[in-house]
Amino acid sequence: MNCSARRSLVLLGFLSLFPFGLPKEAGTAQNAAVQPVVMAQPHSPEDMRAAAVAFLGSLDSVQLSKIQFEFSDKDARTRWSNLPSIFYERGGLRTGDMTVTQRHHLHTLMRASSSSQGYLKIAGVMWLDDVLSDAASERGASGRMAELIESWSTENYWISIFGNPETDEQWGWLLTGHHLAASFTVVGDNVAFTPLFLGAEPYTVETGPYAGWRILSHERERGYRLMQTLTDEQRAIAVMGEAVPNDIFEGPGQRNRLKSIEGIQASALGEVQQILLWELIEEYVRNADQRAANAQLAKIRSDGLEALRFAWIGPTEHVDRRYYYRVHGPSLLIEYVRERGVGGDENGSNHIHAIVRDPSNDYGEGWLETHYEEHHR
Repeated sequence: MNCSARRSLVLLGFLSLFPFGLPKEAGTAQNAAVQPVVMAQPHSPEDMRAAAVAFLGSLDSVQLSKIQFEFSDKDARTRWSNLPSIFYERGGLRTGDMTVTQRHHLHTLMRASSSSQGYLKIAGVMWLDDVLSDAASERGASGRMAELIESWSTENYWISIFGNPETDEQWGWLLTGHHLAASFTVVGDNVAFTPLFLGAEPYTVETGPYAGWRILSHERERGYRLMQTLTDEQRAIAVMGEAVPNDIFEGPGQRNRLKSIEGIQASALGEVQQILLWELIEEYVRNADQRAANAQLAKIRSDGLEALRFAWIGPTEHVDRRYYYRVHGPSLLIEYVRERGVGGDENGSNHIHAIVRDPSNDYGEGWLETHYEEHHR
C-alpha cells in the first residue's frame, strides 16, 4: 500500500469518529477543506429484487395466493404485531408451510435486504422462539399457557410481498411474527427499512447448551453506557420519570403517538457523549443494508444536533428492572424497553422490546406522498 492510500485510510478512520462533524479544536481551515470520500455503494434494491423474484418463483399457486398483495393495500402492509400467533392473526405465507428450498430463498431475501448484523438479529429472534418454547415446556403448563408455549416457534412467522418485484418500481415485503416485524419498501432506487421491531425473550439464555447467548446485546449496552456518562445536570433533563408507563412504546398501531420530541438535545452533550449517541444510533440503523443505512444516517445528520434528543425513564443504576430509553428526531425514533417476562424466567425481566422508525418515512410514505395509519387489533 502506498503512502497516499495509507493516509486516505487513516483519514477515513478519523472522520468516522466524529459523525456530527469534527470537534472544535480540529476545525482549522485546512481540516474544513477536507471533503468526505465517496465510496462505492452496494446495489441493495437490485439484490432484493432478484431474491424476491427467485423466492416467488419457488412457490406454487396456493402459496402465491397467500403471499401476494397489491402494493396499494395499506391494511396488509401495516398488518404486523410483536404478539404470539395465538393472539394476533397475520396475513401472508407461514414459514412452517414452506419447503426447505423455499426457506432457503426466504433467507436469501432477508440477507439481501439487511446487513450481516441485521440478518443475524432477525434470524436470531425467530430462532429464539424455539429456545423460549423449549425452556417453558420443561417447566410444564396446561390450557391456554400450553397453547401459548406451542405457538412460540420458528415456524410461526409470516411473509407478505406487495406489488410485483419483477416489474414494479414500487414494491415491498414484510416478515412478522412473535417479537418481529421487518418491513422493507423499494421506491425506485430507494429502500425504506422502517418500522423494524425486534424483541427477545429470553434476553439472555440462562441455561442449557445456549447459556450466555444474547441476540440483541448491544442495544442495551450502548444505551446504558451513554446514560452513565450524563452529569447530574444532564440527567435532570434526560430522565423523564422513575416508572415506565405501559403505553410508552410506539409499537404496532401506535405510530405518531408521541406528540413532542423530549429529552436532552444532542447539542447539549459533550463530544464523547455525542460519539456514544451516534454509536447507539448506528446500532439500530445499520441493521439495514449499507446503502439504505448510509442514506438514513445522512438524513439524520442533516436534521442537526438541535433536532435530536435522548430520553430515559426508570432506574438508571439497577437496570435488571423495567426501564426505557428513546432517541428521537424528525427522521429517527428509537425506543428500547426492558419488559416483564412472560415465559417464566427466573428474574421476571429477561425480556426486551426494541424498535426503530422514521417518523417522516415509515413504509416509504415520504417518497410515496401518502400516509399510513397502522393496522391495529
